Amino acid sequence: MYAQKNKAVDERFRPFIDFIRNKRVYLALSGGGLALVCHIAIIRIIEELGISVERVYGTSAGSVVGGLYAAGMSSRQLTNAVNTLKNPDDLFGRGSRHMLFRVLKSELRSCIRTTTAATSIYDGARIEKFITRRLTEMFGSVPRMGDLKIPFSAVAFNVGPGTLCDAGTSSKAVFSTEETPDVSLSDAIVASIAIPGVFPAKKVNGCYYIDGGVVEHLPIVCAYEDWQKQRRFYEKNLAILAVNLGYAGDALQQIEHVRPHDMILFAVGILGKALDRSSMLRVHRPRKGSHVVLVKPRCYDIGLTDFEKIPHAMQKAYTAIQSQLEGEEFLAETNKDLQKARQMLGINE
Repeated sequence: MYAQKNKAVDERFRPFIDFIRNKRVYLALSGGGLALVCHIAIIRIIEELGISVERVYGTSAGSVVGGLYAAGMSSRQLTNAVNTLKNPDDLFGRGSRHMLFRVLKSELRSCIRTTTAATSIYDGARIEKFITRRLTEMFGSVPRMGDLKIPFSAVAFNVGPGTLCDAGTSSKAVFSTEETPDVSLSDAIVASIAIPGVFPAKKVNGCYYIDGGVVEHLPIVCAYEDWQKQRRFYEKNLAILAVNLGYAGDALQQIEHVRPHDMILFAVGILGKALDRSSMLRVHRPRKGSHVVLVKPRCYDIGLTDFEKIPHAMQKAYTAIQSQLEGEEFLAETNKDLQKARQMLGINE
């Protein structure tokens, strides 16, 4: 399960390492906007402890880091990639911080063009180009879902073919190594991060997809369902290492310079919090062999265009996750969320 590298470091995490030993370890990464850089911290820790991850799951922001990691990028390579981001205009287009300009541009586009790009503040093309460029630099081309080093699943929401209003065909969608092997990794990621109102819906194989956070903000249910399908072939218990970047943990007034897109993310985070708690009750079932080790970097102060905060956010997340996995209390965040879930749903036990 892990290779001993530094005895002093290993001893701090001995209870956690002993807990996941002989279990199938899945990694689940939540949505969270630009706080996606904080997901790199858990990959760095996984590498330092020599943990073998069997499957990766990502929703929205988590699909970006999770997909690149599943393709074969290391924490160092991921860090180098995000450190190239200096100006939000490079990723979101000119005037990315000026919401009045962006909204007026979107409104004008909607009047003269019948395209999904007119439904959003940003057109999404630059983000897709960034992801495609990084994958091409690393692997020579954009890999397909079926060609990844580690099996990967990206959660999105299918809003139907041809029109964005065909509610009859709306459903949760999962792009995965097994089910959609021919879909490109970049298409799966962009579909998963298409935050309504912020980015346009992504069209893949004739259907439009939006951000998976509207149905599964923290993709632990997908992980649990995959384990259940394969359990008859593998007797090992499951340990899901889940990283939740949810915005909804702090009061909104504590986030400086709240912009419209950050408000949208905050609202999605509130919905996600309820979904996450319900999922925790369903998935964390020790008596049946399923466990969730939840960690929360708590990077609430990094907005979607706060690129100058990226280096500090990554270091802060690394320290926070380390402290949460050290010693005997590595299930503390899991137990807190389970308690809140029971209170929310009125369950006494």
